[in-house]
Parts: sequence; structure tokens; C-alpha cells
Amino acid sequence: MQRSVFGVFTAFLCGICVLCALVAIKKKRYGLGTLFLLNAFTNLVNTIHAFYGTLFN
Repeated sequence: MQRSVFGVFTAFLCGICVLCALVAIKKKRYGLGTLFLLNAFTNLVNTIHAFYGTLFN
């Protein structure tokens, strides 16, 4: 149960980071947008890890 809650939370954060990246890129703040996209990717990896319990196995 804890893993799925953590997975949903990180998926939610991933969505927020993607939205923030789009806003930052729209305002021509490319560095900030890139950081948000990297954070979104990290949250996506954490979501996969939380739901499946392991990566690349």
C-alpha cells in the first residue's frame, strides 16, 4: 500500500513538473524549463520503481 501511495504522489509531482517546465519554456527561461524536465524524468523513474518494486528486472 505504501508503495502505491508513493507512486501516485511521484506521478502527481511529475505532472506538476511538466506543467511548470512548459510555463518556464513559454517565458523563454530555458534553463529552468530544462531543470523541471529533468525533475519530471526523475519522478517518472521513481513512480516506476514504486509500482514495480524494481527497475530493469
